[in-house]
Amino acid sequence: MDYLPVNSVIHFGILNSLRSWNFFEKNNSILGYANTGGFGIDGCVSSLIGASLADPNKLYFGVVGDLAFFYDMNSLGNRHVGKNIRLMVINNGRGVEFRNYGHRAYQFGDHADKYIAAAGHYGNQSQKLIKDYSENLGFEYLSAKNKDEFMKVIEKFTTHQITEKPILLEVFTNYNDESEALKIMYNLRKSSSGVTKKIIRNVISDKGIQILKKIIK
Repeated sequence: MDYLPVNSVIHFGILNSLRSWNFFEKNNSILGYANTGGFGIDGCVSSLIGASLADPNKLYFGVVGDLAFFYDMNSLGNRHVGKNIRLMVINNGRGVEFRNYGHRAYQFGDHADKYIAAAGHYGNQSQKLIKDYSENLGFEYLSAKNKDEFMKVIEKFTTHQITEKPILLEVFTNYNDESEALKIMYNLRKSSSGVTKKIIRNVISDKGIQILKKIIK
């Protein structure tokens, strides 16, 4: 959140993307939207692109999961896509919502992947599929597979300047890590373990912890 330029706009995919970002405060000048009316994966990227046409001089960010992206990826081929688009795709290779510890499908373990979460579809976390597709459609492609790689590209992804091309950042994650991170966030109030606090500080920093305390209060 701290990297987002002031007066920008951000669109979220529903469930995991929207929930994760809601743990943190954003600058009041930044407008946030999500397609929660139908509560499905359809149309997240299309909505982002459509909204971005309203003001070519304003930056429009999007954060969607891989299934939501692939469902709506044809929208990137629209000839009106502007240079003010910044799209982050969280590629965990499945509908990770169904593998999160608190979801009803979690009890099915790996069977949830086969029958519910659509694991293995859409290239099975291919390192080239989204890269080639987005670059061929005129996007600058960035990627990250861990925190170090993410920190190397995040400033470029969030630069306040309108770049020569729209940018797509693909972040590869592990569904176990996502579920564990969500569990930590939901149990911050209960946690008194020094080990857990150390893990949290390593992940979100002291400033992030102060923000979370304000939200919890």
